[in-house]
Amino acid sequence: RAQRLPHRLLMNPVLSQSGFSLLELIVVVVLVGVLAGGGGLLILQPIEAYDDQVRRQQLVDQGEMALRQITRDVRRALPNSVRVTSVGAGFAVEMVNTVDGARYRDEIGGEFITANDTLEFASGDTDFNLLGVFNTPGVLAPGQRLVIYNTSAAGIYTDAALNNNPGIVTTAGTTLTLSTVTPATQDVEHHINMSPAFQFAQQSPGQRVFVIDGPTSYICDPATSRIVRYSNYAFSAAQPTPPSGGTSGVVISQLSGCSMTYSPGTSQRGGTLTVEITIADGGESINLLHQVHVVNVP
Repeated sequence: RAQRLPHRLLMNPVLSQSGFSLLELIVVVVLVGVLAGGGGLLILQPIEAYDDQVRRQQLVDQGEMALRQITRDVRRALPNSVRVTSVGAGFAVEMVNTVDGARYRDEIGGEFITANDTLEFASGDTDFNLLGVFNTPGVLAPGQRLVIYNTSAAGIYTDAALNNNPGIVTTAGTTLTLSTVTPATQDVEHHINMSPAFQFAQQSPGQRVFVIDGPTSYICDPATSRIVRYSNYAFSAAQPTPPSGGTSGVVISQLSGCSMTYSPGTSQRGGTLTVEITIADGGESINLLHQVHVVNVP
């Protein structure tokens, strides 16, 4: 007869176990965190370096574009019309914008033998020719004036603002009309009519006549972190900072410092405008220095 075994003998006395302990889990989590942190630093540093490079490039581009715009306006300025003044911690530069320029006829020649062909300086004149033509379409539009032999920045702004008649710039009431003269055997010349008659005081050594339309200003103000361009405003004897009326546009919006100095030179030697700006963003800052040659031969 089979003998019955006790119930406890039927059970497996050896219990099999698997898995990991809490300590092992903590160690794994710590190691994974260390590896992830190291890997993140390897990725983060190149990204930050790229962002810094892009930020610096944007600052340089912004500054260079602003300096190029200032340079373009200065080189178009009427000779001896640039003036600079301080504005708080910043500076302002103003110039008279020229629309076009040419050489006037001061003596007869070829088929141009009448009094209307040459510009007279001994008395008021109404008609004269250019030795050639203007290059700008629509030149001599309403509001534009003629200038011959300007030698003073203070003089041109005062005369234009007060509508004085010292013989340098035509008055605001002078109507200028442009026509074309086409002789049979000579090149085309532009003919200018001034109404009423106007007498220019001095002849230009280079027979130069300029067409102007108004002043242009750049004001750099670190207090507002901006450089602003102003145009199409009225002439003022004292330099306006800022001008009233006209149009304005922000050239730089992240300015942290600026400096402007101007050496006017002489009528035989050009002047020099030195512009230094500092632009900052996100802890990055750049400093740009630019010098502009100013032609002051009237």
